[in-house]
Amino acid sequence: MIFGAEKIDAKLSQPDYVLYGTATWFGGPLAAESEISLYLESQLLTVSKYSMGTVDALNGLYALRVPMDSLDPRTYGKARPGDPASVYINGHKVAEILIGDYGRAERLDIDPMNLTGNQAVINIQPASLHEGDSGQVEMMFDVTLSASSQETVTVDWATLDDSSPVAAIGGNNCDFDIDYLIASGTAEFLPGSTVTSVGVSVCGDTQIEPSETFEVVLSNSENGVIQFDRAVGTILDDDGQPQLRGFDQVIFEPQSGVLNFNFNLKLSRSYEQDVTVSYSTQNGSATAGSDFNGISGVLMIPAGQQDAVISVDILADVETEDIETFQLVLSNPVNATLVNNPMIAFIMDANQDEQTKPDQDRGVDNTSIPALTSPTDVVFAPNGQDVYVGTLYQGGHLIHLGFNKGRLPLKQILNNQVSGFESALLNKIRDVKMAADGQTLYVAASGDHAINVFNRDVNNGQLSLLQVVENNSPDNMGLDEVFAMALSPDGQFLYAVGSLSDSVAVFSVSASDGRLTYVEHETNLMDDASDAGPPVSFMDRPIDVQVSPDGAAVYVAGDYSSSLSVFERDNVTGHLVFAESFKSGINGVQNLGGAAALWPTTDNQYVYVVGRADNTVARFSVNGPAQLTYAGANTKSAADFIGLEAPTAIMANDDDSRIYALGFDDSSMVSFTRGNVGGDLEFADIEQDDIKGVDLLAGPVGMDLSPDNKWILVAAAIDNAIAVFRTHLNDLIFDDGFEE
Repeated sequence: MIFGAEKIDAKLSQPDYVLYGTATWFGGPLAAESEISLYLESQLLTVSKYSMGTVDALNGLYALRVPMDSLDPRTYGKARPGDPASVYINGHKVAEILIGDYGRAERLDIDPMNLTGNQAVINIQPASLHEGDSGQVEMMFDVTLSASSQETVTVDWATLDDSSPVAAIGGNNCDFDIDYLIASGTAEFLPGSTVTSVGVSVCGDTQIEPSETFEVVLSNSENGVIQFDRAVGTILDDDGQPQLRGFDQVIFEPQSGVLNFNFNLKLSRSYEQDVTVSYSTQNGSATAGSDFNGISGVLMIPAGQQDAVISVDILADVETEDIETFQLVLSNPVNATLVNNPMIAFIMDANQDEQTKPDQDRGVDNTSIPALTSPTDVVFAPNGQDVYVGTLYQGGHLIHLGFNKGRLPLKQILNNQVSGFESALLNKIRDVKMAADGQTLYVAASGDHAINVFNRDVNNGQLSLLQVVENNSPDNMGLDEVFAMALSPDGQFLYAVGSLSDSVAVFSVSASDGRLTYVEHETNLMDDASDAGPPVSFMDRPIDVQVSPDGAAVYVAGDYSSSLSVFERDNVTGHLVFAESFKSGINGVQNLGGAAALWPTTDNQYVYVVGRADNTVARFSVNGPAQLTYAGANTKSAADFIGLEAPTAIMANDDDSRIYALGFDDSSMVSFTRGNVGGDLEFADIEQDDIKGVDLLAGPVGMDLSPDNKWILVAAAIDNAIAVFRTHLNDLIFDDGFEE
């Protein structure tokens, strides 16, 4: 353009390139506001960022908009097609890409595991010690590898003052107010080793102060990938006051009279002086005088002791009631600081029996079975004497355990390094299913896009590899990132959802040996010309599938679409015809956010779906074959139950009278009761990690009931464990160990 004598060049911007998809951290969910960023290698510049969960319309996905430029000289901070770039989660590289074309949107699901290859995963463990009165003492942090490497693995480390209110102060010398000595270095794993350690000097003093924390941060790894890059070091003050922790309580109202119930309190360590604290009850929805007897007073914990109780009388009444609450409030502590105050009491109605009881001395974890790291699913054999567990350990392992009155002896560990199983594809096992006759075990591996078929010796439970069905070998069967499977009631067909394919696949099952033969698959937004049904809708990222008990329908839970998809099923051919999808927020359907798992009742009256993002259990009534109606939901926000943050799994016992669900974020297992008439659930019980004797339940992701419905096994991904619980059909009392 010419304005007078001055010439001005106009430069038009090109439309942005957009990268979007899921973002997970070693298979687990990211915390809200985790930062996803794209770094342009050619300009040494971060050109796009996104904080997880800040845009509701993305429904849990991330989206990075990359500004583009096609004219020279290029505008700084803009990209061009073909530019190399890296994607980061919270500053950790998780993907390497080439920038796509102008205006193009491309999907890329990101996770650090995508870059690991055969590299070992590096972690650092937290540490703590008492500081002492003077001098220096070494606090040792274990740095671990998930598997030994044939190469030397190194990782840099450095201390860092953290941002907590009780942060320790680092310095170069143990002067006044210096709690530890600043340090850094390189940790080294020689070939074959999996553990090393680094030390930080802690300064002793005689000051009375709370326990203080600092961090050791990992960076710059070679021949390994960092999973969690930091660990907290806790300097335990041996001069000052311990913490006095209270615990919330679930109380079952007595049938009659008065129940004297104890609130448990515990000091973080024994103290050389008496600890005292004032206490009083405070009404909530429960009222003093009608639901409980109000109390107040002063509690003393004698010097040298750690545990104490405060007793409250719970009163019976004749009314049928919802959950009622009151608080026990602590105040005026002497020689202690308060944690978890006030304590909350949840009073269950008298007709709500205790549903489950932990048998934690019988659980197992990866301290005794290293391959039991990041378990994903667990299943009983029909004989109730064998258990099979899928894990993510070193790319994927299948573990065979025995089962004897809650005890789980190890019998067999399988991976593709074991003779006879070299052709198995077990990367990222997500689901394990057992045929009703116990002769065949099916294992879905999302990382290999494959289903493994194992023959099972019904006499000793040992497995042998029978078949591997891999997507695109040679046909596309809709099994990309296969996440879940379900067998038809007659055992003649298997259905599997490919999460990345947005598909549900159909296989016929050989009556002679359980081998699979591909039949067809239905895909989101695709119209199957071979049937009269409409195109599949709202089935984005399916992660669970179930067949109705009458075999007339197949149900699919869609995570990213927050939906329940319904297919009509041909009982003879196994073929599917899409019927409809129910999506959260459309046509009155609610509480399906991040639909993660589902369960159809054996009486074929209801389908329950857990909403991971909504902390809900939604229900649908069955009106006819493949015909459902949204019937409501139990929600945590409406105080319909306690626990169940980010639910991951749901199942029921044989008569549907008890429904069990797992909450990943709060490490809980919640029980509901259901009458023979009506699908509404009533909260009955909760088990939660580190509460009232429960252990090995952190990060629950999968579960199964024993054939007699007396035991529940839970796969806990964070605790790397299988937790054992008794159900209401068991005596709910620990045996004495002399039955065997």
